[in-house]
Amino acid sequence: MATYILFWNPAISSYTKKRFLHDFFTNNSVGNWSFHEHDEVEDGDSFYMIRCGEGRTGIVMRGEITSSCYEDTDWSPKNRKSIFYADIDPHFNINPWSEAPMLTPEILTEVLPDFNWFGGHSGRRLSNDMADKLDDLWFRYLDANKAMFIEGDASYDEYNSNLFPEKIERQLLDKTGGRCEVCGYSYEGIFGKHDDEHFPQIKPSIIDSHYLNRLFYNLCKNCKQVPYKYLAQKLSASSGKQD
Repeated sequence: MATYILFWNPAISSYTKKRFLHDFFTNNSVGNWSFHEHDEVEDGDSFYMIRCGEGRTGIVMRGEITSSCYEDTDWSPKNRKSIFYADIDPHFNINPWSEAPMLTPEILTEVLPDFNWFGGHSGRRLSNDMADKLDDLWFRYLDANKAMFIEGDASYDEYNSNLFPEKIERQLLDKTGGRCEVCGYSYEGIFGKHDDEHFPQIKPSIIDSHYLNRLFYNLCKNCKQVPYKYLAQKLSASSGKQD
């Protein structure tokens, strides 16, 4: 699947600050977005949206493209011809009018200098190598800034938590030695092989605990079903902290 970069300047866009904040606080979807490179867009591709222009800039959304591109009337007063759109479904949202730390164009340029992160045509496709690097940066950023979810400055769609890249699974396996971070169970340690059905079960641990300083934990299939409050107690205890 491909990854596309969308740009949003609320000062000139029909998608205004008011609409963004309404969607953010009511968990509504954006709807659709225009794509410059539209020929190969497919249902199931990924996107990142970057706020550009004045004010705090950086990534404000990551999600899934849920249609191929289709031609429609121009969203702007310019009445341009051949404007193509695709439906999008954000799974992570960052409010740029909050205190949430952001992945700014400057940070993105340091990691991926061969792309203009400050603006330009919306709906440009990243190479697979660049998309892998961006995913790695994005999920490390989320993992390190769990507090913004607790404080209401960011939101996520738990239903789509299975869309996390396989790279995050591999990183968690390496970090934990393949063991559940709650009970210590390791399917591979017992049976000598890895089994995706049983392990790892990645869950964004957006738990109401200020003592947990990470977002992603390696959990076995059983512990994944444990209520958040108990998970928070167990994971806080394992890190030497208690609520």
